[in-house]
Amino acid sequence: MSRFNKELRIAVKLGRTAIKITEWFRERGVKSFLKGDRSPVTLADLASQLYITTRLKYHFPEDMIIAEEENIEFIDNKAEKQIKKCFNDLNLDNLRDIKEKFEYRGKPSQRQWTIDPIDGTMGFQKGLYYAVGIGFMINSTPKICAIAAPNYNGSSLAIFSAVDGKGAQVSFDNRDFKSINVSQEDDLKSIRFCHSLHYDKPWIMEFARKIGIKKFIQIDGMAKFCMVADGSADLYLKPLNLQISNSWDFLPGDLLVREAGGSVTDLNGVQLNFKDNKCLCTAPGIIASNGFVQKKIVDLIKKEPI
Repeated sequence: MSRFNKELRIAVKLGRTAIKITEWFRERGVKSFLKGDRSPVTLADLASQLYITTRLKYHFPEDMIIAEEENIEFIDNKAEKQIKKCFNDLNLDNLRDIKEKFEYRGKPSQRQWTIDPIDGTMGFQKGLYYAVGIGFMINSTPKICAIAAPNYNGSSLAIFSAVDGKGAQVSFDNRDFKSINVSQEDDLKSIRFCHSLHYDKPWIMEFARKIGIKKFIQIDGMAKFCMVADGSADLYLKPLNLQISNSWDFLPGDLLVREAGGSVTDLNGVQLNFKDNKCLCTAPGIIASNGFVQKKIVDLIKKEPI
């Protein structure tokens, strides 16, 4: 038994319901906006985050919430009506004061939740892979995570979860959770290499081809961490902007891979650290692997810096 059983149970439930919300919007056409950094956000992102935030407030009123979306100006009267219709259709809470609830972040606390309401928004827009990621930290140390990924490897929904020191699990299509582990492949020429569909830098593929990788998996969102954790992939490389690396993007995947027996570091081989809303790295990229190839990849990158 874990002292975080309640937190994990609720995170899993929220991830599962959040996917119902995002899929409701996807089936009806996705209303999109551009944020100040020119990245996309959809009404589904906002509704998913609103739901998760509201339920976390209900269950853990003393906790702090760190969430990705802040653009309340996108929630106009028309958007409010759509969100309310979605919640009504799915028999969820009948919301009032939507904007006030959307802005709720709790108060400063040692107990901190991270929310990524849709990780892989571009994939979501195109009917491809995406995920909902929820993490929980105490004093910025990851303790639990839940990642909900629809249409994962042909399943209607996969829910990945992990608890610090207790391992990683997955549930497919509402079935029981089962333990997962990383692969044991250690031959670089045989590994399955996972990388981003929309946000790669040229050096990622140049490096992969230079070291002889031949098997590539290109998808969006946190599903890449999930694939490393369950052994579907052996290595994931992620370029990183050190100025805008956020805890909600990486905390769930970091904990999941490590609890499945793998390794997650930056390009210098330093483990990821989190401080409130920031993911702190010493180099502009993340390596997630089964652990058997981690040192080889770090050493090769150090030999030929990006």
